[in-house]
Amino acid sequence: MMRLSVVLPVFNGASYLAAAIDSVLAQTRPADELIAVDDGSTDDSPAILARYPGFRVISQPNSGCATARNAGAALASGDVIAFVDQDDIQDVDRFARQSDALQVDPRLGFVVCAQQNFLTEALEQPPSWCDPRTLAGPQHGFGANTLLLRREVFFRVGAFDPDKVPLDDSDWLARALDGGERYLHLDAVLVRHRIHDANLSARRMSPRFTHLMARTLHESLKRRRDRDETR
Repeated sequence: MMRLSVVLPVFNGASYLAAAIDSVLAQTRPADELIAVDDGSTDDSPAILARYPGFRVISQPNSGCATARNAGAALASGDVIAFVDQDDIQDVDRFARQSDALQVDPRLGFVVCAQQNFLTEALEQPPSWCDPRTLAGPQHGFGANTLLLRREVFFRVGAFDPDKVPLDDSDWLARALDGGERYLHLDAVLVRHRIHDANLSARRMSPRFTHLMARTLHESLKRRRDRDETR
């Protein structure tokens, strides 16, 4: 059986961190290695992490989620790596179903899954940046929070780009696809994505996000054109 490492980046996530960790520990396919990267938290996150001795906790100055994920992946020793967000809830079968898919088909480089967005209990209505329609049913989960991949694929594609936050995972996935990595999207909802006031997704309302999106698409098109020209 493939060894599974879990990487959990943490930054001021005390409000929801315990629920996220509990969902990781409740998996029907337990992780073989648990790595949390505390990205300079100033709240009670370090104390919460200390309550879970199964986690190897790495602390670093605040550098952003991409750098935290990269640090965790660099330390991971498993054959496959699952990324988990500090405010999400994992279905109990997430790791089992995704790792089984990689085990069955050695051609696959990574597996993602559907997610269900939900409002955290403190919110009576979605924040202004959140389209209420995304709460109505399962969403195509094509992001780091649903990603389980072969360790070798992570290093072949390269690290998450800190300059691309909050599109660093979209950029990574685009590079993976442009490089010919095969993937599978499981339509089952295996991740519940919490919507709250501090989501990184809120940054997607900014002019910088529009610029990053255009830059990411441009770079992807250039990679594909260069690839086609060399064939």
